[in-house]
Amino acid sequence: MNPRILSLVFAPFAFGTSAFVFIGLIDPMAEGLGVGVPLIGQLQMVFAIACGFGGPFLARLLSGVDRKRLLVGVLASMVAMNFASALAPDFATLAGLRFMGGFFAALTIPLATTIGVNMVPEGRRADAIAAVMAGYTLAFLLGMPLGTILGDAFGWRAAFWFAGGVAILAALLIALVAPGNVKAPQLSGANFKTALSGENPKLMALTMLGFVATFVTVGYIGPVITQTTGLTGAAIGGVQIATGIGSLIGVPVGALFARLAVRTALFILFMLAGLTQVAFALGMHFDFGGLSVPFLIVTMALGSAALFATTTVVQARLAATSGAAVTIAFALNSSMVYFGQGMGATLGGGVIAAIGLSATGVAGAGVAVLALALVFALRVQPAAQHIR
Repeated sequence: MNPRILSLVFAPFAFGTSAFVFIGLIDPMAEGLGVGVPLIGQLQMVFAIACGFGGPFLARLLSGVDRKRLLVGVLASMVAMNFASALAPDFATLAGLRFMGGFFAALTIPLATTIGVNMVPEGRRADAIAAVMAGYTLAFLLGMPLGTILGDAFGWRAAFWFAGGVAILAALLIALVAPGNVKAPQLSGANFKTALSGENPKLMALTMLGFVATFVTVGYIGPVITQTTGLTGAAIGGVQIATGIGSLIGVPVGALFARLAVRTALFILFMLAGLTQVAFALGMHFDFGGLSVPFLIVTMALGSAALFATTTVVQARLAATSGAAVTIAFALNSSMVYFGQGMGATLGGGVIAAIGLSATGVAGAGVAVLALALVFALRVQPAAQHIR
């Protein structure tokens, strides 16, 4: 792989690690900060909502700034957020840091993708995007589990020190290797209208619902793993690897599903997402004995694969229908990812407080059913007919 593109992989790796590094440590964080488990889960909501609002706003405001310099600056802000989070004295301070950091961190993936596609001929841009986005799946495969393992060994604050270190590495590599003098195209208001034309708003809503359904449980994956299997501490990090494996599987599966009619592809994927949420609920309600760990690993991998495949199908459809406004469409769809994560964590926290942890899977399945209803409301042609 081109080493300049390889350097960009570390940007989404740093972003994903910073976003999710603590979710395997919710119980010790709640104990250490003297708050409840549902409240700790809201840290994901705070970060995601800030990303959702900050991304489109800053993308327009800073569109004339060199992409490389801006990306290095964003990664530097991520370092500051993580290191300050490691030193935060209380929950309120930590939540404020997550919000401020998320507002700027939202630019990470769009900036890295823009630089990547400007480094290759037009016919290879899809490959460049896939290569850059591999860093996000690596965050699920390596960043989250390593954060959990380090947090168990040295205290939950170590996870944030680790995330900050990853961001430093990413900033240094990109500063030294990635090309400069890359500017984003100037975008007019008409592009937003085009990006939101036709079925695109429904597709973006489906992206959001997919993340809501998943993060009702995944946002509290540490307690979920403990209740399902009895595992605690570093063992949680080992099980978390299943999510990363699922994400790696989901991207190529989504590429295959994108060749089907969009309603068919999304119906299958949301059915799978709903069934994995039911499986989470069953695992937390019933003791499967020696099968509990493999049952949960399969459930987590399938749920992650369904989520990333869904995102790939939606992105392929947006690329086929948005024309010159495809960058704006991708940015708006990314905001739906962030909002979905935040709303899922919020819903999960409310369910835990009102009913209990084991009901989160039922809530996630309910959201998947809502998504299926929206899938049936789509009126689109097969995606493969529109991709050139």
